[in-house]
Amino acid sequence: MKRVLGNFIGAALACCVFAIGLEAPAAAKGVSKINDQVQKAAVVPDEGIYQLYQNHSWLWGKNGAAFFAVKQRQFDAWTSDKGKRGYGDGIWFIPGGGKLCYRATWHGAWGAKASMTCFEHREAGKIIYQRKLPDGKWYAFRDRHGKSQLRYGDYVSGKIKRIKAKL
Repeated sequence: MKRVLGNFIGAALACCVFAIGLEAPAAAKGVSKINDQVQKAAVVPDEGIYQLYQNHSWLWGKNGAAFFAVKQRQFDAWTSDKGKRGYGDGIWFIPGGGKLCYRATWHGAWGAKASMTCFEHREAGKIIYQRKLPDGKWYAFRDRHGKSQLRYGDYVSGKIKRIKAKL
């Protein structure tokens, strides 16, 4: 019985290792394909960055969202990373070269912390690729159908008010 069970476990383990081995090259191919496409893509002009973000909210799934207001280039965001709620406020700006940055002070139960974050953008047709600087991985930020994580309007302020009330 031990021998049969041992052979079964060994075979199952071999299958898992084989399957994982097949997944790694496929994942690497996907990254390689995006990197090839980005190399051929053009830097998004400053006006394009402005049009993309102005008065839009960037939805980060269940972990938060950011709003890029036109008025005084106000940046507001909320986050709920690992159950730790917080909010950020500051400004957003376009330094050129297809980049968008925001400088914010993040507030939470931990206190307050200032930070600056930048993203780089490139476009190929209707697809916009984005990566976090300095060395983030490129991904499709807006697909060929115009679908992205950005939504017109403020999806942030109400949540920030609720977080502030609980802090």
